[in-house]
Amino acid sequence: MIPGASPASQQQNTPASGSQIARQTYSSLEEQANWGSCVSCAGGANNAGTIATELATQPSRSGQSRHFSIEGIQNTDALWWYKVGANDEVSNFVFDFWLNVGSTTDKAQALEFDTFQFDKGVEYMFGTQCDYGSGTWDVWNVAHWAHTAVPCAPFQPGQWYHVVWNFHRTPDGNQHYDTLAINDTVYQVNVTYPSGPLPAGWSDNLGVQFQMDIGPESASMEEWVDQVTLTVW
Repeated sequence: MIPGASPASQQQNTPASGSQIARQTYSSLEEQANWGSCVSCAGGANNAGTIATELATQPSRSGQSRHFSIEGIQNTDALWWYKVGANDEVSNFVFDFWLNVGSTTDKAQALEFDTFQFDKGVEYMFGTQCDYGSGTWDVWNVAHWAHTAVPCAPFQPGQWYHVVWNFHRTPDGNQHYDTLAINDTVYQVNVTYPSGPLPAGWSDNLGVQFQMDIGPESASMEEWVDQVTLTVW
């Protein structure tokens, strides 16, 4: 077994933070309307591409999944997000979803999965990605990606992967990446990075993001997410 990993049955997958705020759960986010998306804002070097999002019945675990697709030249990135609304009091976050990918995602540079909280001028961006180039799970460190010790092999088409990230933030402004669970295995990530300033004109909010990054070759890629849940307290 990889160091830092343990069966999910032997470990409770919750961050150790002492918040007394009642838990709130935003569930079935994939089925909600008003998902946002963009190519130019996603940070790719070449922003020529087309993207789409729609509900799909196949593949799906719950009856409806959210289908993301991107077609573009090399290094094109596409971002999709859903905002649940401002919730400034919470400081613990569990991002739980199921993922299925298309056959051409082997051409990805990375697949990204984020939770964000915008709170009184501070941007807590719990950014995570499966970095196909390095073969690691990376996390966002204010202005760049940082490799973790957790390996990430490319997702195999046609399979459902259950992904659960635990994060929390502390009054000193730091954001903590606690654990990652993939199917039945929990990894202790345990890294901490500072938060950053909220861009001018942005208002308080809370939500989740998915991003696909095309690698050095032009490609058409797609993925499906289902049972997307964000639990906070």
